[in-house]
Amino acid sequence: MKKLYNLFIIALCLSAAFHVIDGFISYEPQYSIRSSSSSSCLQMLPPNLLSGIDDAATLLTRSQAITYPLGFLAAFRTGAAISVINQPQMPKVNAAVGSTVLRLPTYGTRVRLFYPTTSEALNDSNAVMAPYCTDGLQTTNGMARLVKFDALGLSFLLAHLANASSGCVADGPINNSNLGDGENLPLLVYSHGYGGNMDMSAFFFRTMASKGMIVAAVEHTDGTASSTVLPDGSERKFNEYFMTGRQQLTRRASELLEAVEFLPSELERMYSTKVGTIMVGGHSYGAPSAIMAANGAAEGSRIAGMILHDPALGMGYGMLPPNGAKSRIPSVTYISDEYNKAKVRYGDLTLHVRGAYHGNFVDAPLWAPSVVMRTLSLLIPAAGPSNPVEVHERLAESASEFIRNKNPASLNVQSSKLFEFIA
Repeated sequence: MKKLYNLFIIALCLSAAFHVIDGFISYEPQYSIRSSSSSSCLQMLPPNLLSGIDDAATLLTRSQAITYPLGFLAAFRTGAAISVINQPQMPKVNAAVGSTVLRLPTYGTRVRLFYPTTSEALNDSNAVMAPYCTDGLQTTNGMARLVKFDALGLSFLLAHLANASSGCVADGPINNSNLGDGENLPLLVYSHGYGGNMDMSAFFFRTMASKGMIVAAVEHTDGTASSTVLPDGSERKFNEYFMTGRQQLTRRASELLEAVEFLPSELERMYSTKVGTIMVGGHSYGAPSAIMAANGAAEGSRIAGMILHDPALGMGYGMLPPNGAKSRIPSVTYISDEYNKAKVRYGDLTLHVRGAYHGNFVDAPLWAPSVVMRTLSLLIPAAGPSNPVEVHERLAESASEFIRNKNPASLNVQSSKLFEFIA
């Protein structure tokens, strides 16, 4: 059934594309019906009548040049709308996960937490599942604006995420029962990319939390989030001019550092849970934010390491170490096919995730069927050829091992067949 479904979408899109190509090939202003194999019969007609026939033929091809693209757009919209039915694809995890949202004191920055919860909380008949998008359509509309889907009338391609479930128990208790004596849950404070938000990696963070850690996804207030809600209830939309690049990076780093300082006591107050090892991390622009936070942390800071995904090191605005630099604290960098080709390296260990694109470090490959996301990747690096669920699993296992032993050289950190050791 799945194969038939995928073939239908491909056939629909290809049929529309072929019609467009045929329409544009056929559109030749000097085209004359007299050039056909029956032209010898038409030569017997008066010239003025032949001219009229030419005009009619030209009008026909001009009409095709207009209607075929419109037909393509209609077919594309139909195929795309069908393709997101019963999407996104929620991966299975081997442990119950909870989620909640809280705010940091200084700017009211939102932080979405993902953490191990109890199976009782998950199976409770009164349990409420946290939504994939905290603000529903407001979140997806912000994402659509960023990629100009709203201007193209394609916002519906992301709107299905507004009503999706994250698979996490809303405000469930934190489960510490699987820890050994003297052990506490580790905490990863994570920074989203340029135009990202705290929700668009919900499935990935759920997978990480299922491995026995707390993930705190910070939604930055510097104007680089696709959309965020401030303490007064107003929406701050993406605005690249809200701050200068240096101001953005400084604000982002300060919010990460505040989360590192604030969350341990807040988690103990809310859940009677003590935090163990703390690391910072980020994707794309979030990686320079994490690097700046770690480098700028005060002496005695609890930051014990960094976990970076496709670090956009060129967005350091002269305030960060160069590409290939080592870190003063243990760090692991995971890079996609594109970033590997660009020879991006950072910290103690750089691992190339084979068959992963930039979008594999968020949930993008899971938002629609693979055939759709892989086709979209011809335009933007949304989904690589590797299985996106496996990519998230291997990344989560590796990060879990690193955050526990703080040793980038550990074979368990880099042992997956998906990983290629780079440096």
